[in-house]
Amino acid sequence: MPPLTAAMMQSIRKLAAEKKPAFGEGESHIPVEHYFSHEQWNAEIAALFRKLPLIVAHSSELLPGQVMAHDGYGLPLLLSRDKDDTLRCFLNVCRHRGMRLVDAAAPLSKASVVCPYHGWTYKLDGELRHMPHAEAFSPCPTGERNLTALPCAERFGLIWVVPDPQGMIDLDAYLDAYLGALNTEMPWYEIDQLVTFRTIEAEYPANWKLIVDAFLESYHIRVLHRDTISPFFSDGITASERIGPHIYSLVARREALETFAEPESHETLRELVTPSQVIFPNTITIFHPDYLSLVSLYPVGSERLRWVHRMLIPRDKATPDWAPHWEKTFNLIEQGVFQKEDIHAAVEIQKGLRSGANRTLTIGRLEEGLTWFYEQVCLHTQGLAK
Repeated sequence: MPPLTAAMMQSIRKLAAEKKPAFGEGESHIPVEHYFSHEQWNAEIAALFRKLPLIVAHSSELLPGQVMAHDGYGLPLLLSRDKDDTLRCFLNVCRHRGMRLVDAAAPLSKASVVCPYHGWTYKLDGELRHMPHAEAFSPCPTGERNLTALPCAERFGLIWVVPDPQGMIDLDAYLDAYLGALNTEMPWYEIDQLVTFRTIEAEYPANWKLIVDAFLESYHIRVLHRDTISPFFSDGITASERIGPHIYSLVARREALETFAEPESHETLRELVTPSQVIFPNTITIFHPDYLSLVSLYPVGSERLRWVHRMLIPRDKATPDWAPHWEKTFNLIEQGVFQKEDIHAAVEIQKGLRSGANRTLTIGRLEEGLTWFYEQVCLHTQGLAK
């Protein structure tokens, strides 16, 4: 077991033995404008969704020789993986007259990418391979008309991109520092050994941060989820740690009150607790006992979000005989819990934020993760993050 996870499990055992919730340091307050101000939204787009490494897909979604479009971050992105398994990301824009090159968000097998307007053709590494009637154009330096590349990397079975064509950083080296202790903790969960079973996308009239907030505290489980998942969890028995701007949490299941055995693997750990990570700013992992929910939240507007939920399952159970089990499980968590409870609550909160009933939202000692997240958003949007 990785060191931070082991230390957090010690905290869980102590709280379980004492039957005492994990109280934070004190009450705090978040201004309601944080969730609807257009100025705040613009600041978040500039500081969080153009400058930081962002997760765009799971590695299993893009096979060698495939391309796919991604528009979640407000820029037209094109992911490609060539026959040698090299992953790249470009702006999904032809260098001739700006035509969109690939429409499909689903992966497409292609030997090259052809512009549907005039037929300019690009290799999967972004190099311009063919221009019809090339003699009609002036000569230019080699590579000047290649696709515009963006920083791109794979880590933990996840595909990361910095959607800034001017930010040609060494993303692998940057992730070493940006992810900190997650580089030690995350590989243990073997996300790279999973495959995507189902993905659902939908838009909702709520600020994206309200959904993040819901996954940063377990205080609501007993009431909001009383008819679904509440019976499986211990009330208030949690452990959370800040890792740079990211937050790593363990929420104790009922079984954690009944055994003090040391988990030998992440599978046995997940029988006792539900691990989750909020990977700043907008991706959430929820490790259920036998599968992973990978949730990404995209800020469509100051009061509108796009929800993307991927269900990732073990490769050896991605067979037709397992499909009915996974379909039932996905529908239970997506429709029964996430849509009807967590997302519904966020939409209802959004409706009242402009009412004047509250100038701030009150954050109690069982909801400290919200304060941590709010502080990081503020530090980044104000240019103060290290």
